[in-house]
Amino acid sequence: MKLGSQEYYNGLYLKKDEVLYRHYQSNIVNRCKNKNSLVILPTGLGKTIIGILIIANTLIKYSKSKIIILAPTRPLVSQHRSSCQKFLDINAEKIVLLTGKIPPEKRTLLFNYSRIIISTPQVIKNDLIRGRYDLTQVSLVIFDEAHKTKGNYSYNFISKEYINTCNDPLILGLTASPGKDFEHIQEICDNLCIENIVFKNYEDKDVKDYIHDIDTYINLVDLPLELFEISQIWDNLFKKFLKFFIERKLINPNKRYYSKLDFLRISHDLTLSLKYLDCVESEIFDEEFLNHLFFQDPKLIDIVKENHFDIHSIFSYCSTCISILHAKDLLETQEISLFKSFLDKIISKVERDVLSAKRIVNSEQFKLTYSIIEKEGLSKLSHPKINKAIEIIKEEIEEFQNRKIILFTQYRELAEYLKKKLKNEFRNELTIEKFIGQTTKHDDIGYSQRIQIEILEKFRNNEINVLIATSVAEEGLDIPNVDAIIFYESVPSEIRLIQRRGRTGRNNPGRCYIMLTEGTVDIPFHIVARRKEKSMNLVLLNKKQLKLQKNLKRKKITFLSPKKEFSEMDLIYNFRERKEREIELLANRSIEDIISQLDKYYRSAEYKSFKECGITFFSDLIKMDNINLKNKILKIKRKTPKMQKEHKAYLNKNVKCLINLAKTYSKSGKINFKKFEELARNEDIENKKFYIHFNQACYLGYLKKQNDFVHFVMDYD
Repeated sequence: MKLGSQEYYNGLYLKKDEVLYRHYQSNIVNRCKNKNSLVILPTGLGKTIIGILIIANTLIKYSKSKIIILAPTRPLVSQHRSSCQKFLDINAEKIVLLTGKIPPEKRTLLFNYSRIIISTPQVIKNDLIRGRYDLTQVSLVIFDEAHKTKGNYSYNFISKEYINTCNDPLILGLTASPGKDFEHIQEICDNLCIENIVFKNYEDKDVKDYIHDIDTYINLVDLPLELFEISQIWDNLFKKFLKFFIERKLINPNKRYYSKLDFLRISHDLTLSLKYLDCVESEIFDEEFLNHLFFQDPKLIDIVKENHFDIHSIFSYCSTCISILHAKDLLETQEISLFKSFLDKIISKVERDVLSAKRIVNSEQFKLTYSIIEKEGLSKLSHPKINKAIEIIKEEIEEFQNRKIILFTQYRELAEYLKKKLKNEFRNELTIEKFIGQTTKHDDIGYSQRIQIEILEKFRNNEINVLIATSVAEEGLDIPNVDAIIFYESVPSEIRLIQRRGRTGRNNPGRCYIMLTEGTVDIPFHIVARRKEKSMNLVLLNKKQLKLQKNLKRKKITFLSPKKEFSEMDLIYNFRERKEREIELLANRSIEDIISQLDKYYRSAEYKSFKECGITFFSDLIKMDNINLKNKILKIKRKTPKMQKEHKAYLNKNVKCLINLAKTYSKSGKINFKKFEELARNEDIENKKFYIHFNQACYLGYLKKQNDFVHFVMDYD
């Protein structure tokens, strides 16, 4: 690509004098235009522009090709489309969004006749699996927020599919924070077939001219005496139940600090032991392999079995301790209203006969806490962070004439509380709004992605001054001219620390305020996040230890003459044929995955170590090749019509429970619906869960609802 003046990038596929020139971006593009690359760049240094420049380069190389841009959220996807329309000299109709709300037929058409496709990864993955289109003519895939390329996230599937399908694949991964250590970063490199890593930080010579300083201020607050007293009461309550674990030698008694993670690990160890109990007892597995499954040595299951402990009680006491520690954290680091709300949730669990909650509610400490709250009132027990946040905002307005601030909190309930509090405080000065994500909770639907986009647009246009945001605003969103960021609490994650802090200092010097409560989890969380960030930077500064892809074979993408163009109506007319084809493709893919996994496992060191221990595998006995194996699997999957007819619908335990309730408590074959709901609630089947399973029981003919009664029709036996 030829550069124009020293101020702008100009060239084919770029709009004239739209993309400002930055020397470090040019260096990055030159390094990434022919190799699968992971670009790690601090927030605010223009990862989006690097993507735009790589797109233009790639389209020059393959003018008939398609480009895919993937991002984890719809607001971020919408932002990418706006950037492409603003900077790229391409027909706007050829730049499309693919969402799950668009019918599959239309998505197929849009993909086939577009140049740039922008989508969340789940949509592309689902379409690829069903064969609605392929990636053979895609010359570039951009993975935004590439640190998500882990585990079962859809990025992994798409990357593998792209590498296996396209003759000349080009991948660009963009992130500000790939992970805390070597293992996390290596996993991303492996999953994206990375050949090249580009890491820039604020100290690099070619970056310094384009950055603004971000001053970080640590604001320490002390718990007031009233909250400290309640905290001590809950500390005593925790120690009371901690004895259960110490007496049974299930936890280290010499620890200075216990967290929720300690009890989650106990639950994790016991869960794995129960799951793999036969393997543990059979002694056929290597001891070193088994030790990797557990956090503690000796294994907790051995202590439990040796002393005949009730394993269900251990799980229950873990739940009790986790609840106490969580409540204590809310009290010490958040706000008394969140603490009170959590206490009410514990009480509601008692009404459902949850033993772990009963222990807490029946304690003297719980009763004393409740009496203090009722006597003092919530307003008198407010956390000092509230006033500190107001003080910081006032300072920003008066000293820096700043009227655009983001306040981060991890709890949406606190976001609503802060919104009301700040609106009351700055009634005639500032416009304040919260920015939260979606949720499936029946009592809190959150903000749809459409509302999120509208709020961000208002914030960009200065119609909103203070944005109170949860984690949904941490990643990727382009929110310019934010001169101050406030952390309501610390976060124990280097990714979240970097993402939050990077919201400021983009166009002007920025300020980052982190509020910490002395003597609480705020302090270790902040230390952990800083340590992880330092560890990440050390790995990236010594990239040679990372193993990158070296043997990726490429050849030129060939573009066949276009097939007959199908209209949307053609696809609708061929609906049945298309659905049958998709089902066949899904079956074939699952078979291929099974074979691939078996082949991979057969070649692994783990397989060989098990073989040396004398373990015999099914595949060793039958010695079948891929063709025979595929035929066997197809035979299993293809059920005859007679088998399908005789197949009984699967009933889960909740449906069976509802049928049994109707059978047991109905008089003359029927029971009042409200009474039935109440009985179900006692079995922890309520709200959305109740209606899903009740409707299934009715649909399958076991129950029937008529007027205000539930009729028992037949038993499932």
